[in-house]
Amino acid sequence: MLIDWEKLPTVTAGMQPGASRKGICGDKLSMVLVTTEAGATFDGVTHWHDNEQLLVMIEGWITLTVDGNVFDVHAGESAFFPPGSRHAALGCAPEGCVYYEIFAPARPDQLPGWIGGTPLRFD
Repeated sequence: MLIDWEKLPTVTAGMQPGASRKGICGDKLSMVLVTTEAGATFDGVTHWHDNEQLLVMIEGWITLTVDGNVFDVHAGESAFFPPGSRHAALGCAPEGCVYYEIFAPARPDQLPGWIGGTPLRFD
């Protein structure tokens, strides 16, 4: 099945100001395309969930913290978030950034119209 990201609805709810996402969800995994605009703000508040998460950087770069380790992920690189890891985005390239996030198990809470709970936890 081909995924046409241009045809999917854009969601800003639950995102940092200046960021948006488009998402798909299967039975066992989900994927979102995150676009962050130039000058977007980041609160740096860490969160965690029981999902495995993989970030695949497409354009620009992002600064992350994962379990107290701070590092940049550049276009063409990836970052893995183990289940239960405390993580947050701290900032991105001045021109913004674009990346995919893949979750297993799936996170339907990131889809438009979701009215259920969220797996996100904040300490």
